[in-house]
Amino acid sequence: MMSTRQIWKAEQQGSAIALSGEIDYTVTTQVRSYLLEQAGQGTGAMSLHLGELEYLDSSGLAVLIELRRVLMQAGRSLTVTAVSAQVRKIFNLTQVGQLFGV
Repeated sequence: MMSTRQIWKAEQQGSAIALSGEIDYTVTTQVRSYLLEQAGQGTGAMSLHLGELEYLDSSGLAVLIELRRVLMQAGRSLTVTAVSAQVRKIFNLTQVGQLFGV
């Protein structure tokens, strides 16, 4: 049985969306839905603040890459304004940090 406990949180911080907690395969469907919905409601660049994100696995990274692709197809951009040490590590290991301006 899958837990319904929310291990991640999103909140608007100025013009950025701040993600915190943990994003792994158990919640990526929820995170994907939320981020794509937010992207559909806005215009211009989209910013993510990941400074409080304690954990991000490869499925969560795939969501961020998909979000970037969707935004780029709409003529928009995605930037990351802050990253936690763990997120920076996965960005460096996968060499995708530059895609997000990190």
